[in-house]
Amino acid sequence: MRKTIVPILAGIGVFLAVSLAAAATITTARNDQGPTAKARVYVYPNKLTAADKLSFGPGTEQNKTIPIKGETTLIYVDLSPDARFAHPTQCILISPDGARVIPGDWWLVLNGKPLFRDGKASQVGFPIDLSGK
Repeated sequence: MRKTIVPILAGIGVFLAVSLAAAATITTARNDQGPTAKARVYVYPNKLTAADKLSFGPGTEQNKTIPIKGETTLIYVDLSPDARFAHPTQCILISPDGARVIPGDWWLVLNGKPLFRDGKASQVGFPIDLSGK
């Protein structure tokens, strides 16, 4: 188990060092000398539990949910924050079992309510401890 946790914790440390805030915009230049690409990273301030229903929008009906087995930290990456319609996004779920990256194409919806649509930053305390229950 230690072999799995160490790379995950190292990856989280690097990720958090880059984002520093709950909502950060990252700009990178492409190798083909094309336009720069942006990504906006959000960290949900509360732990998710197995009782939570998480899905991608655009609506709030949540027909196809993303399984949450226990205490989980949620990170959302908007790969094209200036787009107003469907575009690539990622949901990163970190639990004691490891990390999962789930590709999507819209905002997240948690328990019937859209997440991160306002683009506002919020404070998130680190480190986030997960119990594995």
